[in-house]
Amino acid sequence: MKDISGRLGEYMLKGWVLTDRTCQNSGCNVPLMRSPSGRTPVVHYCASCDENPDTNLPLVSTTSSSSASSSASQATRISTPPTEISSGLGSPTFVLPPETGESRRRREQSDMASVELGKRLLQGWAMLGDECPNTQCFGVPLVRPPKTAARDSNKECVICGSIYVTEIDWAGRERLVLLDFPPPQAEKTLTEARSIPKLLIPSPKTPVKLEPQVSTTITRTPDTHLNTTLPLLRDAIKALEHTLQMLTLKLTALSDGRLPIDPLAISNATDAISKTTQALSHVKQLEWSEMQNLAL
Repeated sequence: MKDISGRLGEYMLKGWVLTDRTCQNSGCNVPLMRSPSGRTPVVHYCASCDENPDTNLPLVSTTSSSSASSSASQATRISTPPTEISSGLGSPTFVLPPETGESRRRREQSDMASVELGKRLLQGWAMLGDECPNTQCFGVPLVRPPKTAARDSNKECVICGSIYVTEIDWAGRERLVLLDFPPPQAEKTLTEARSIPKLLIPSPKTPVKLEPQVSTTITRTPDTHLNTTLPLLRDAIKALEHTLQMLTLKLTALSDGRLPIDPLAISNATDAISKTTQALSHVKQLEWSEMQNLAL
């Protein structure tokens, strides 16, 4: 598989396109590659069964015969004198069907997958035999990070970005399960929490100077600014507490041993918990300050 991945990466850099079709030979499920755009005739190439596609030899993926029948065919060609090929058209020219929106989308997705897979293979990632189960991805192979010690490591799709793990059911059958993380609300909530102090810091009270000779009755009106600020601060506290709870559950899931240990994900979760805790403490201080102003 390592040699096949290397050959796929090599030909992707030469302009070949990884398609959503697989090799039809028995026991071979390697995705076929299509010749670069502008080259005629269009050739499909299997990195496992076929030889160098730049030679004039027929490709295994473009014929339905086995290797034994191929050798017999070569022996027949050697013993049979060459047949003169007529320059005239003996049959109508094959015309490709018009391209539809769905076929165009599949072709563009296949081109994009070829580019992304080529980049990952050059970085040491391994292409797997599993395909992304997402219905919007058409035969996109999953890839595995390099130098992973765990047997069932995370498997990623280069198109939709989904991460899967392999689980074994009670009957011993393997199946791909989407690795579900909590929605990334921490960054958004932290941004909202940081914006509150800039907009809602109460301005200092301006002292009122009273003339002793004039009897003036001062009517104290409620501060509408404080009345609108306090509910917003309490909403921010609830949002931050919910985010902190979700991040804690995520960190527990990453470190309980049921999933492969991912130091980068654990580090990111720990950093997000630290920042969320700081923001929650700051907003609670603002709430206490607002309540003190209301008590005056």
